[in-house]
Amino acid sequence: MTNKYEMVTVKSYVESLDVKYTSVTEEEISAQVEKYLLNVRRSETNAKIVEALLA
Repeated sequence: MTNKYEMVTVKSYVESLDVKYTSVTEEEISAQVEKYLLNVRRSETNAKIVEALLA
C-alpha cells in the first residue's frame, strides 16, 4: 500500500478553492493559525488530563 502525497503551498491551495473573498491579509492568516495551534494544544492537554484521570 503506497501513499502518494504531494506538497502544496498555501497560496496554491487557496487559489484552488472556489471562494468569494480573496483579500485575506497576512495578519488574519496568522491569527487563524495561532487560534488553530492553541486549540490543538488545548486538545492535547485535555487528552492527557482524561488519560491521567482514567489511569
